[in-house]
Amino acid sequence: MKNNRKLDKVKGTIKEGTGKIIGSEQLELEGKLQKKRGELAEAASELGESLKEKASEKVNELIDKLDKKEK
Repeated sequence: MKNNRKLDKVKGTIKEGTGKIIGSEQLELEGKLQKKRGELAEAASELGESLKEKASEKVNELIDKLDKKEK
């Protein structure tokens, strides 16, 4: 999955540049969209990881509090 996001960004950059060079608005747009798709997927993945980490932290804190009460 991570490779697909990076690949989308690279392919998009290449398409965008090629479109500019050959004067193809359509290819340039396809490249921009593909690059943005990769960037957005990467950002969503990072957000998901951040949320998982924060949730894990809170659950661990709760378990630690419960363990202390039992002792």
